[in-house]
Amino acid sequence: MRHPLDGNAIAVDAHHDLPDPIGCEEGETCGRYDPPDEDAPRGWKPKPCQGVMEYHENDDHDVPTVWPRCDTCDKIGE
Repeated sequence: MRHPLDGNAIAVDAHHDLPDPIGCEEGETCGRYDPPDEDAPRGWKPKPCQGVMEYHENDDHDVPTVWPRCDTCDKIGE
């Protein structure tokens, strides 16, 4: 049993109530970040991708599969 004033437990419970910021289903906002750039100015913060996830048929394999993919950054949803 945990103590009702345990700050760590409260923070963990609050974290699970938040929606996932990364889009994995069709119609969700992508929300992925570009990898860090060592040439970026000091203090620069990257912005999340604002693209929309949409289904894309993958013909690279013998059996075609359908994955949600961002229409802007072309990243595949997990």
